[in-house]
Amino acid sequence: MIVNTENYQEVIDKILPKKSWIVDVETNGLDPFHVNELCGIGIGTEEGDTYYFPFRHQQGGNLIIKKYLKPLMEIMSNRETLIGYNIKFDLKFLELEGLDTTNTKLVDVLVMVRLTEPTTIRDLDLTSTITRSYGEEAASYDIETKKILRSNKWHKDFSLAPVEILGEYCEQDVKWTAKLHEDRMLDIKETNQTDLFEAQCELTRVLNHMERTGIPIDLEYAKDLIYKLDNRKQEVEKQVKTLLDDPEINIGSTKQLGEALNKRGIKSPIKTPKGKQSWSEEALARINNPIAGLVRQYRTLEKLKSTYVESLIEPYEIPTLHSSFCNWGTLTGRLSSRDPNLQNIPRNHFKLSDRKFDTDERRDIIKRINASLTSKGGEPIDNLDDEVLDTWGFIGDESFDETDTKEISIRRLFVPRKDYTLVSFDYSQMEVRVFLSYLKNPKFDDLLKKGDLDFHSEAAKLAFNISENHADFKTYRQAAKAITFGIIYGIGNKKLATQLGATVEEAKKYKKDYFKNIEGSRDFINGVMQAVLDRGYLYNKYKRFYAIESKYAYKGVNYLVQGTSADILSERMIEVHKYLQDKQSNMLLQVHDEIICEIHDDELHTITYEIKNLLENNSLDIPLKVDVEVCEPSWASKTDVTFLKQGDSQWVLGGKIDFSDLPSRKEPEKIEDYIDWDTVGV
Repeated sequence: MIVNTENYQEVIDKILPKKSWIVDVETNGLDPFHVNELCGIGIGTEEGDTYYFPFRHQQGGNLIIKKYLKPLMEIMSNRETLIGYNIKFDLKFLELEGLDTTNTKLVDVLVMVRLTEPTTIRDLDLTSTITRSYGEEAASYDIETKKILRSNKWHKDFSLAPVEILGEYCEQDVKWTAKLHEDRMLDIKETNQTDLFEAQCELTRVLNHMERTGIPIDLEYAKDLIYKLDNRKQEVEKQVKTLLDDPEINIGSTKQLGEALNKRGIKSPIKTPKGKQSWSEEALARINNPIAGLVRQYRTLEKLKSTYVESLIEPYEIPTLHSSFCNWGTLTGRLSSRDPNLQNIPRNHFKLSDRKFDTDERRDIIKRINASLTSKGGEPIDNLDDEVLDTWGFIGDESFDETDTKEISIRRLFVPRKDYTLVSFDYSQMEVRVFLSYLKNPKFDDLLKKGDLDFHSEAAKLAFNISENHADFKTYRQAAKAITFGIIYGIGNKKLATQLGATVEEAKKYKKDYFKNIEGSRDFINGVMQAVLDRGYLYNKYKRFYAIESKYAYKGVNYLVQGTSADILSERMIEVHKYLQDKQSNMLLQVHDEIICEIHDDELHTITYEIKNLLENNSLDIPLKVDVEVCEPSWASKTDVTFLKQGDSQWVLGGKIDFSDLPSRKEPEKIEDYIDWDTVGV
């Protein structure tokens, strides 16, 4: 039913007693924080009634916003449950109109689809899900309506569509969302994921808050960065054209580049699947010619400029970035980020000038090149000429110097608001610790409880029966680390050998010793694979369900370890969010095992330890360690925090005592008033 002024009160009286509403919004675009707003709201009940409330249709037929929209938001705020498909999208628009979901349970049917279709990673939109679940005919309304919208050029702005067309379309979305919710709830119960589902509902609230809060961007730095990147790109382009003796070449054209390189006798060592020469990053890394390094630098500069900087600030140049965090975007259960993807922001900084590197620096460059190559399954390189390495040396490590004008960092774009400080809470070796918890090896119980656990060193000592004084201990530690992550991520002997710079036979020997001496590791792998072969599914420690085809049985370990880690993180984020409810501080960002919070300066020394403690506790009682770092003046610059007393909010920044930042804001008469030197180890 299309709601109008005549039937509005009748509809409200009918749906008011219903504790749960199914909701869907239609909008004039996808960006509620900058330019777009809702044009209508679809509401349904679990009994099957559906209604469309129009408010901003350009062709008329609207309810008066001031008279009807606010009261509707007040009523909706008092529902026990709101159900939607990708409900966080709807909430952004509704909350800007006055919706308050503080006391409302939020149910995302899209998350239910992920939990009950654990092998589906694409086509998770509502139309595709309806088609998979109920057949093409069920989704025909969507296909036909969108044809009409496109043909009339209404598809980019739904407010242009007549109320009758869009209203009926929205009601159908509500109807099928309700149907999916009912059916998938049965699947949730059948797969024993009720508790996990409830946790994911609460996580939806947390993610919605993070998205709404957003993270500040330094616009001036961004504009300066674009300028510097563009200038450097032009310099590199000029160098390449000079070396190729071709002033007209388009370096961005793979075809033109390949032809020009071939003319100079430079051939690619790698072929594409179609048998053509590849000019990929791996191919360029294997070409011992400075042109190859410069081309790679050119591509990186262009990617930094367009993918990372321009995409963050365009088109509106608003100083707050609102990304979307998805608890349905991965098979394992890890969160993902999009629009933009903030989990893909480079850690490294970049050097914007020609320079020569010394021997140690060139060795480090080779190491970084090989780390990139082997992470993608490629073979490492042994050496490159110095002039080639100099062209590759524009990528630095994670230690960024804010004062160096020749260095840039994408993470430098992210800054705190006024009166706030960015603080990073980063889990140390989280997946390794979860992996050990699955082994049920008593030898690791005490190790896990050690706050400074370096499992890779301990594994090396156990697996290879050596001490840290062994001449090749670093090599053995690297082998232990590679094998541990190889188990978690399912790499084979060949790739392991590549990562270690060893032969396949040597890699096999490392693994044999590892499995022999790290008790439980082989049994765990075999048990997981056998369970997949026997049953076709697994459950992680949080009862997350994974349906796995037998040919992918080797992925089971990764699902269990990474999935459990993800569910721990989700559980902890919920607890931190609850803790911050009455505080001025907020969670802003989650990047893999790192959480970024903005802590109000008045709370900086009172809640930091509590957040760390909340993140380290978990319902599985797995000993976890969280490293705390202050990001000042931006996310790119981190300084370690050392807590002076266990359970105390007082801490030392970077190993130095800064009395200006202590609560008194002045140096005390006696240093003992703040510091218990016995606990510091002095």
